[in-house]
Amino acid sequence: MSVRRALAAALLVPLALLSACTEDEPVPQMPDPTTSIPSPTDSSPTAAPETPEEFVRRFMVAEVAMQNTGVSDAYRAMTQGCEACDSMAVLVECYYQAGGYVRLKPWRIVSVKPFPERGPTAYAAVVQASVTRFKESSSDQEETFPGGRSTYLYEVESDGPDLKVTYTSELAS
Repeated sequence: MSVRRALAAALLVPLALLSACTEDEPVPQMPDPTTSIPSPTDSSPTAAPETPEEFVRRFMVAEVAMQNTGVSDAYRAMTQGCEACDSMAVLVECYYQAGGYVRLKPWRIVSVKPFPERGPTAYAAVVQASVTRFKESSSDQEETFPGGRSTYLYEVESDGPDLKVTYTSELAS
């Protein structure tokens, strides 16, 4: 997998929410003891399981976040036996350990659809990416990859209740 392909993914960096403090002491609000609190056995709507298409979108967000931060835990947790994924994580980790970085904006995900030509677990994601900037180490010059439209193949399989990416590559345009 080329560096361009390894670096061309889209994720959002999580935002931290901050709350303001006031000089007034907060007054704890105690529930009325006669108020009924639903028990876990009460019927409540449950979330529908994540579809492979939704998972691929979430995975792409995690991939961009990993590249922009150098932290690969969440990204690696979403893969299983994916050599290309492991290679990308190692590459990004090496850049950051050497004082380098990767800077990219989230991709605009145009579509994620089944790709039956590859098999029942394959999905093709069409993305529009902006320019990617990166340095392999603190002493290297910054390099760039042009943005543009690309199509990526993801194989998604169940791992118990969770989905995992087991293979990824860029498809020829």
